[in-house]
Amino acid sequence: MSDEQYRIGELARAAGVTVRALHHYDKLGLLVPSFRSHGHRLYTAADVQRLYRLLALRELGLPLGEIGSVLDADDALSGTVRKHLDHVQRRLEQLEALRQRLTWLLAALDGGAQPTTAILEAMEAMSMFEKYYTPDQLDQLERRREQFGDEKIKAVEREWAELYASLREHRERGTDPGDPAVQALGTRAGELVEMFTGGDPGIRASLQRMYEQEGPQRASRGMADPEDQAYLAAIRAAQS
Repeated sequence: MSDEQYRIGELARAAGVTVRALHHYDKLGLLVPSFRSHGHRLYTAADVQRLYRLLALRELGLPLGEIGSVLDADDALSGTVRKHLDHVQRRLEQLEALRQRLTWLLAALDGGAQPTTAILEAMEAMSMFEKYYTPDQLDQLERRREQFGDEKIKAVEREWAELYASLREHRERGTDPGDPAVQALGTRAGELVEMFTGGDPGIRASLQRMYEQEGPQRASRGMADPEDQAYLAAIRAAQS
């Protein structure tokens, strides 16, 4: 055997693959040995180079069904890689959406919700958010959630519940929207909204659209009703 020919076991050891993999590549027509002698597959230097190109493309995640055309025509590489990149991007977006849903679910479970209730609440909340916020806005909100941490988020949610309860108490008591006590509540509500939006006008507009179209009770997940929201709007109007 010349120095430029390798038996299948030798090539497998040199390339760090299994003999079974080389048999599979041969069967698929991706790497057919240039020679056969006495039942042995013999690979040349050109075959070795093709194998390393095959393995490099495999490492990129390209499916075997598409690698053959790339190996046989170098000008096909750009289009194949572009198509695969698009597939990877779509998969990343799907995984990100799943990660966000799981984050919402875990937050609901950590908050004491029963598993079935938590799943329904998390899915409903994510479905509503995906309806009104763009993927980029959802990404910003998720980064802010990570920045604040779970404890901070829970504290803010508790504060919103307490704030709406105080607003409802003043509303039912007939407190004037210009009263300093409720004005302080209105100011704090604005600060909490600013904390949520991060000062982004697009996120603020999406939040407002969600409240307008879904209604305060659904948008706030039961913390506020339409009368509470109308009273808060009157408080803000009195501030201007």
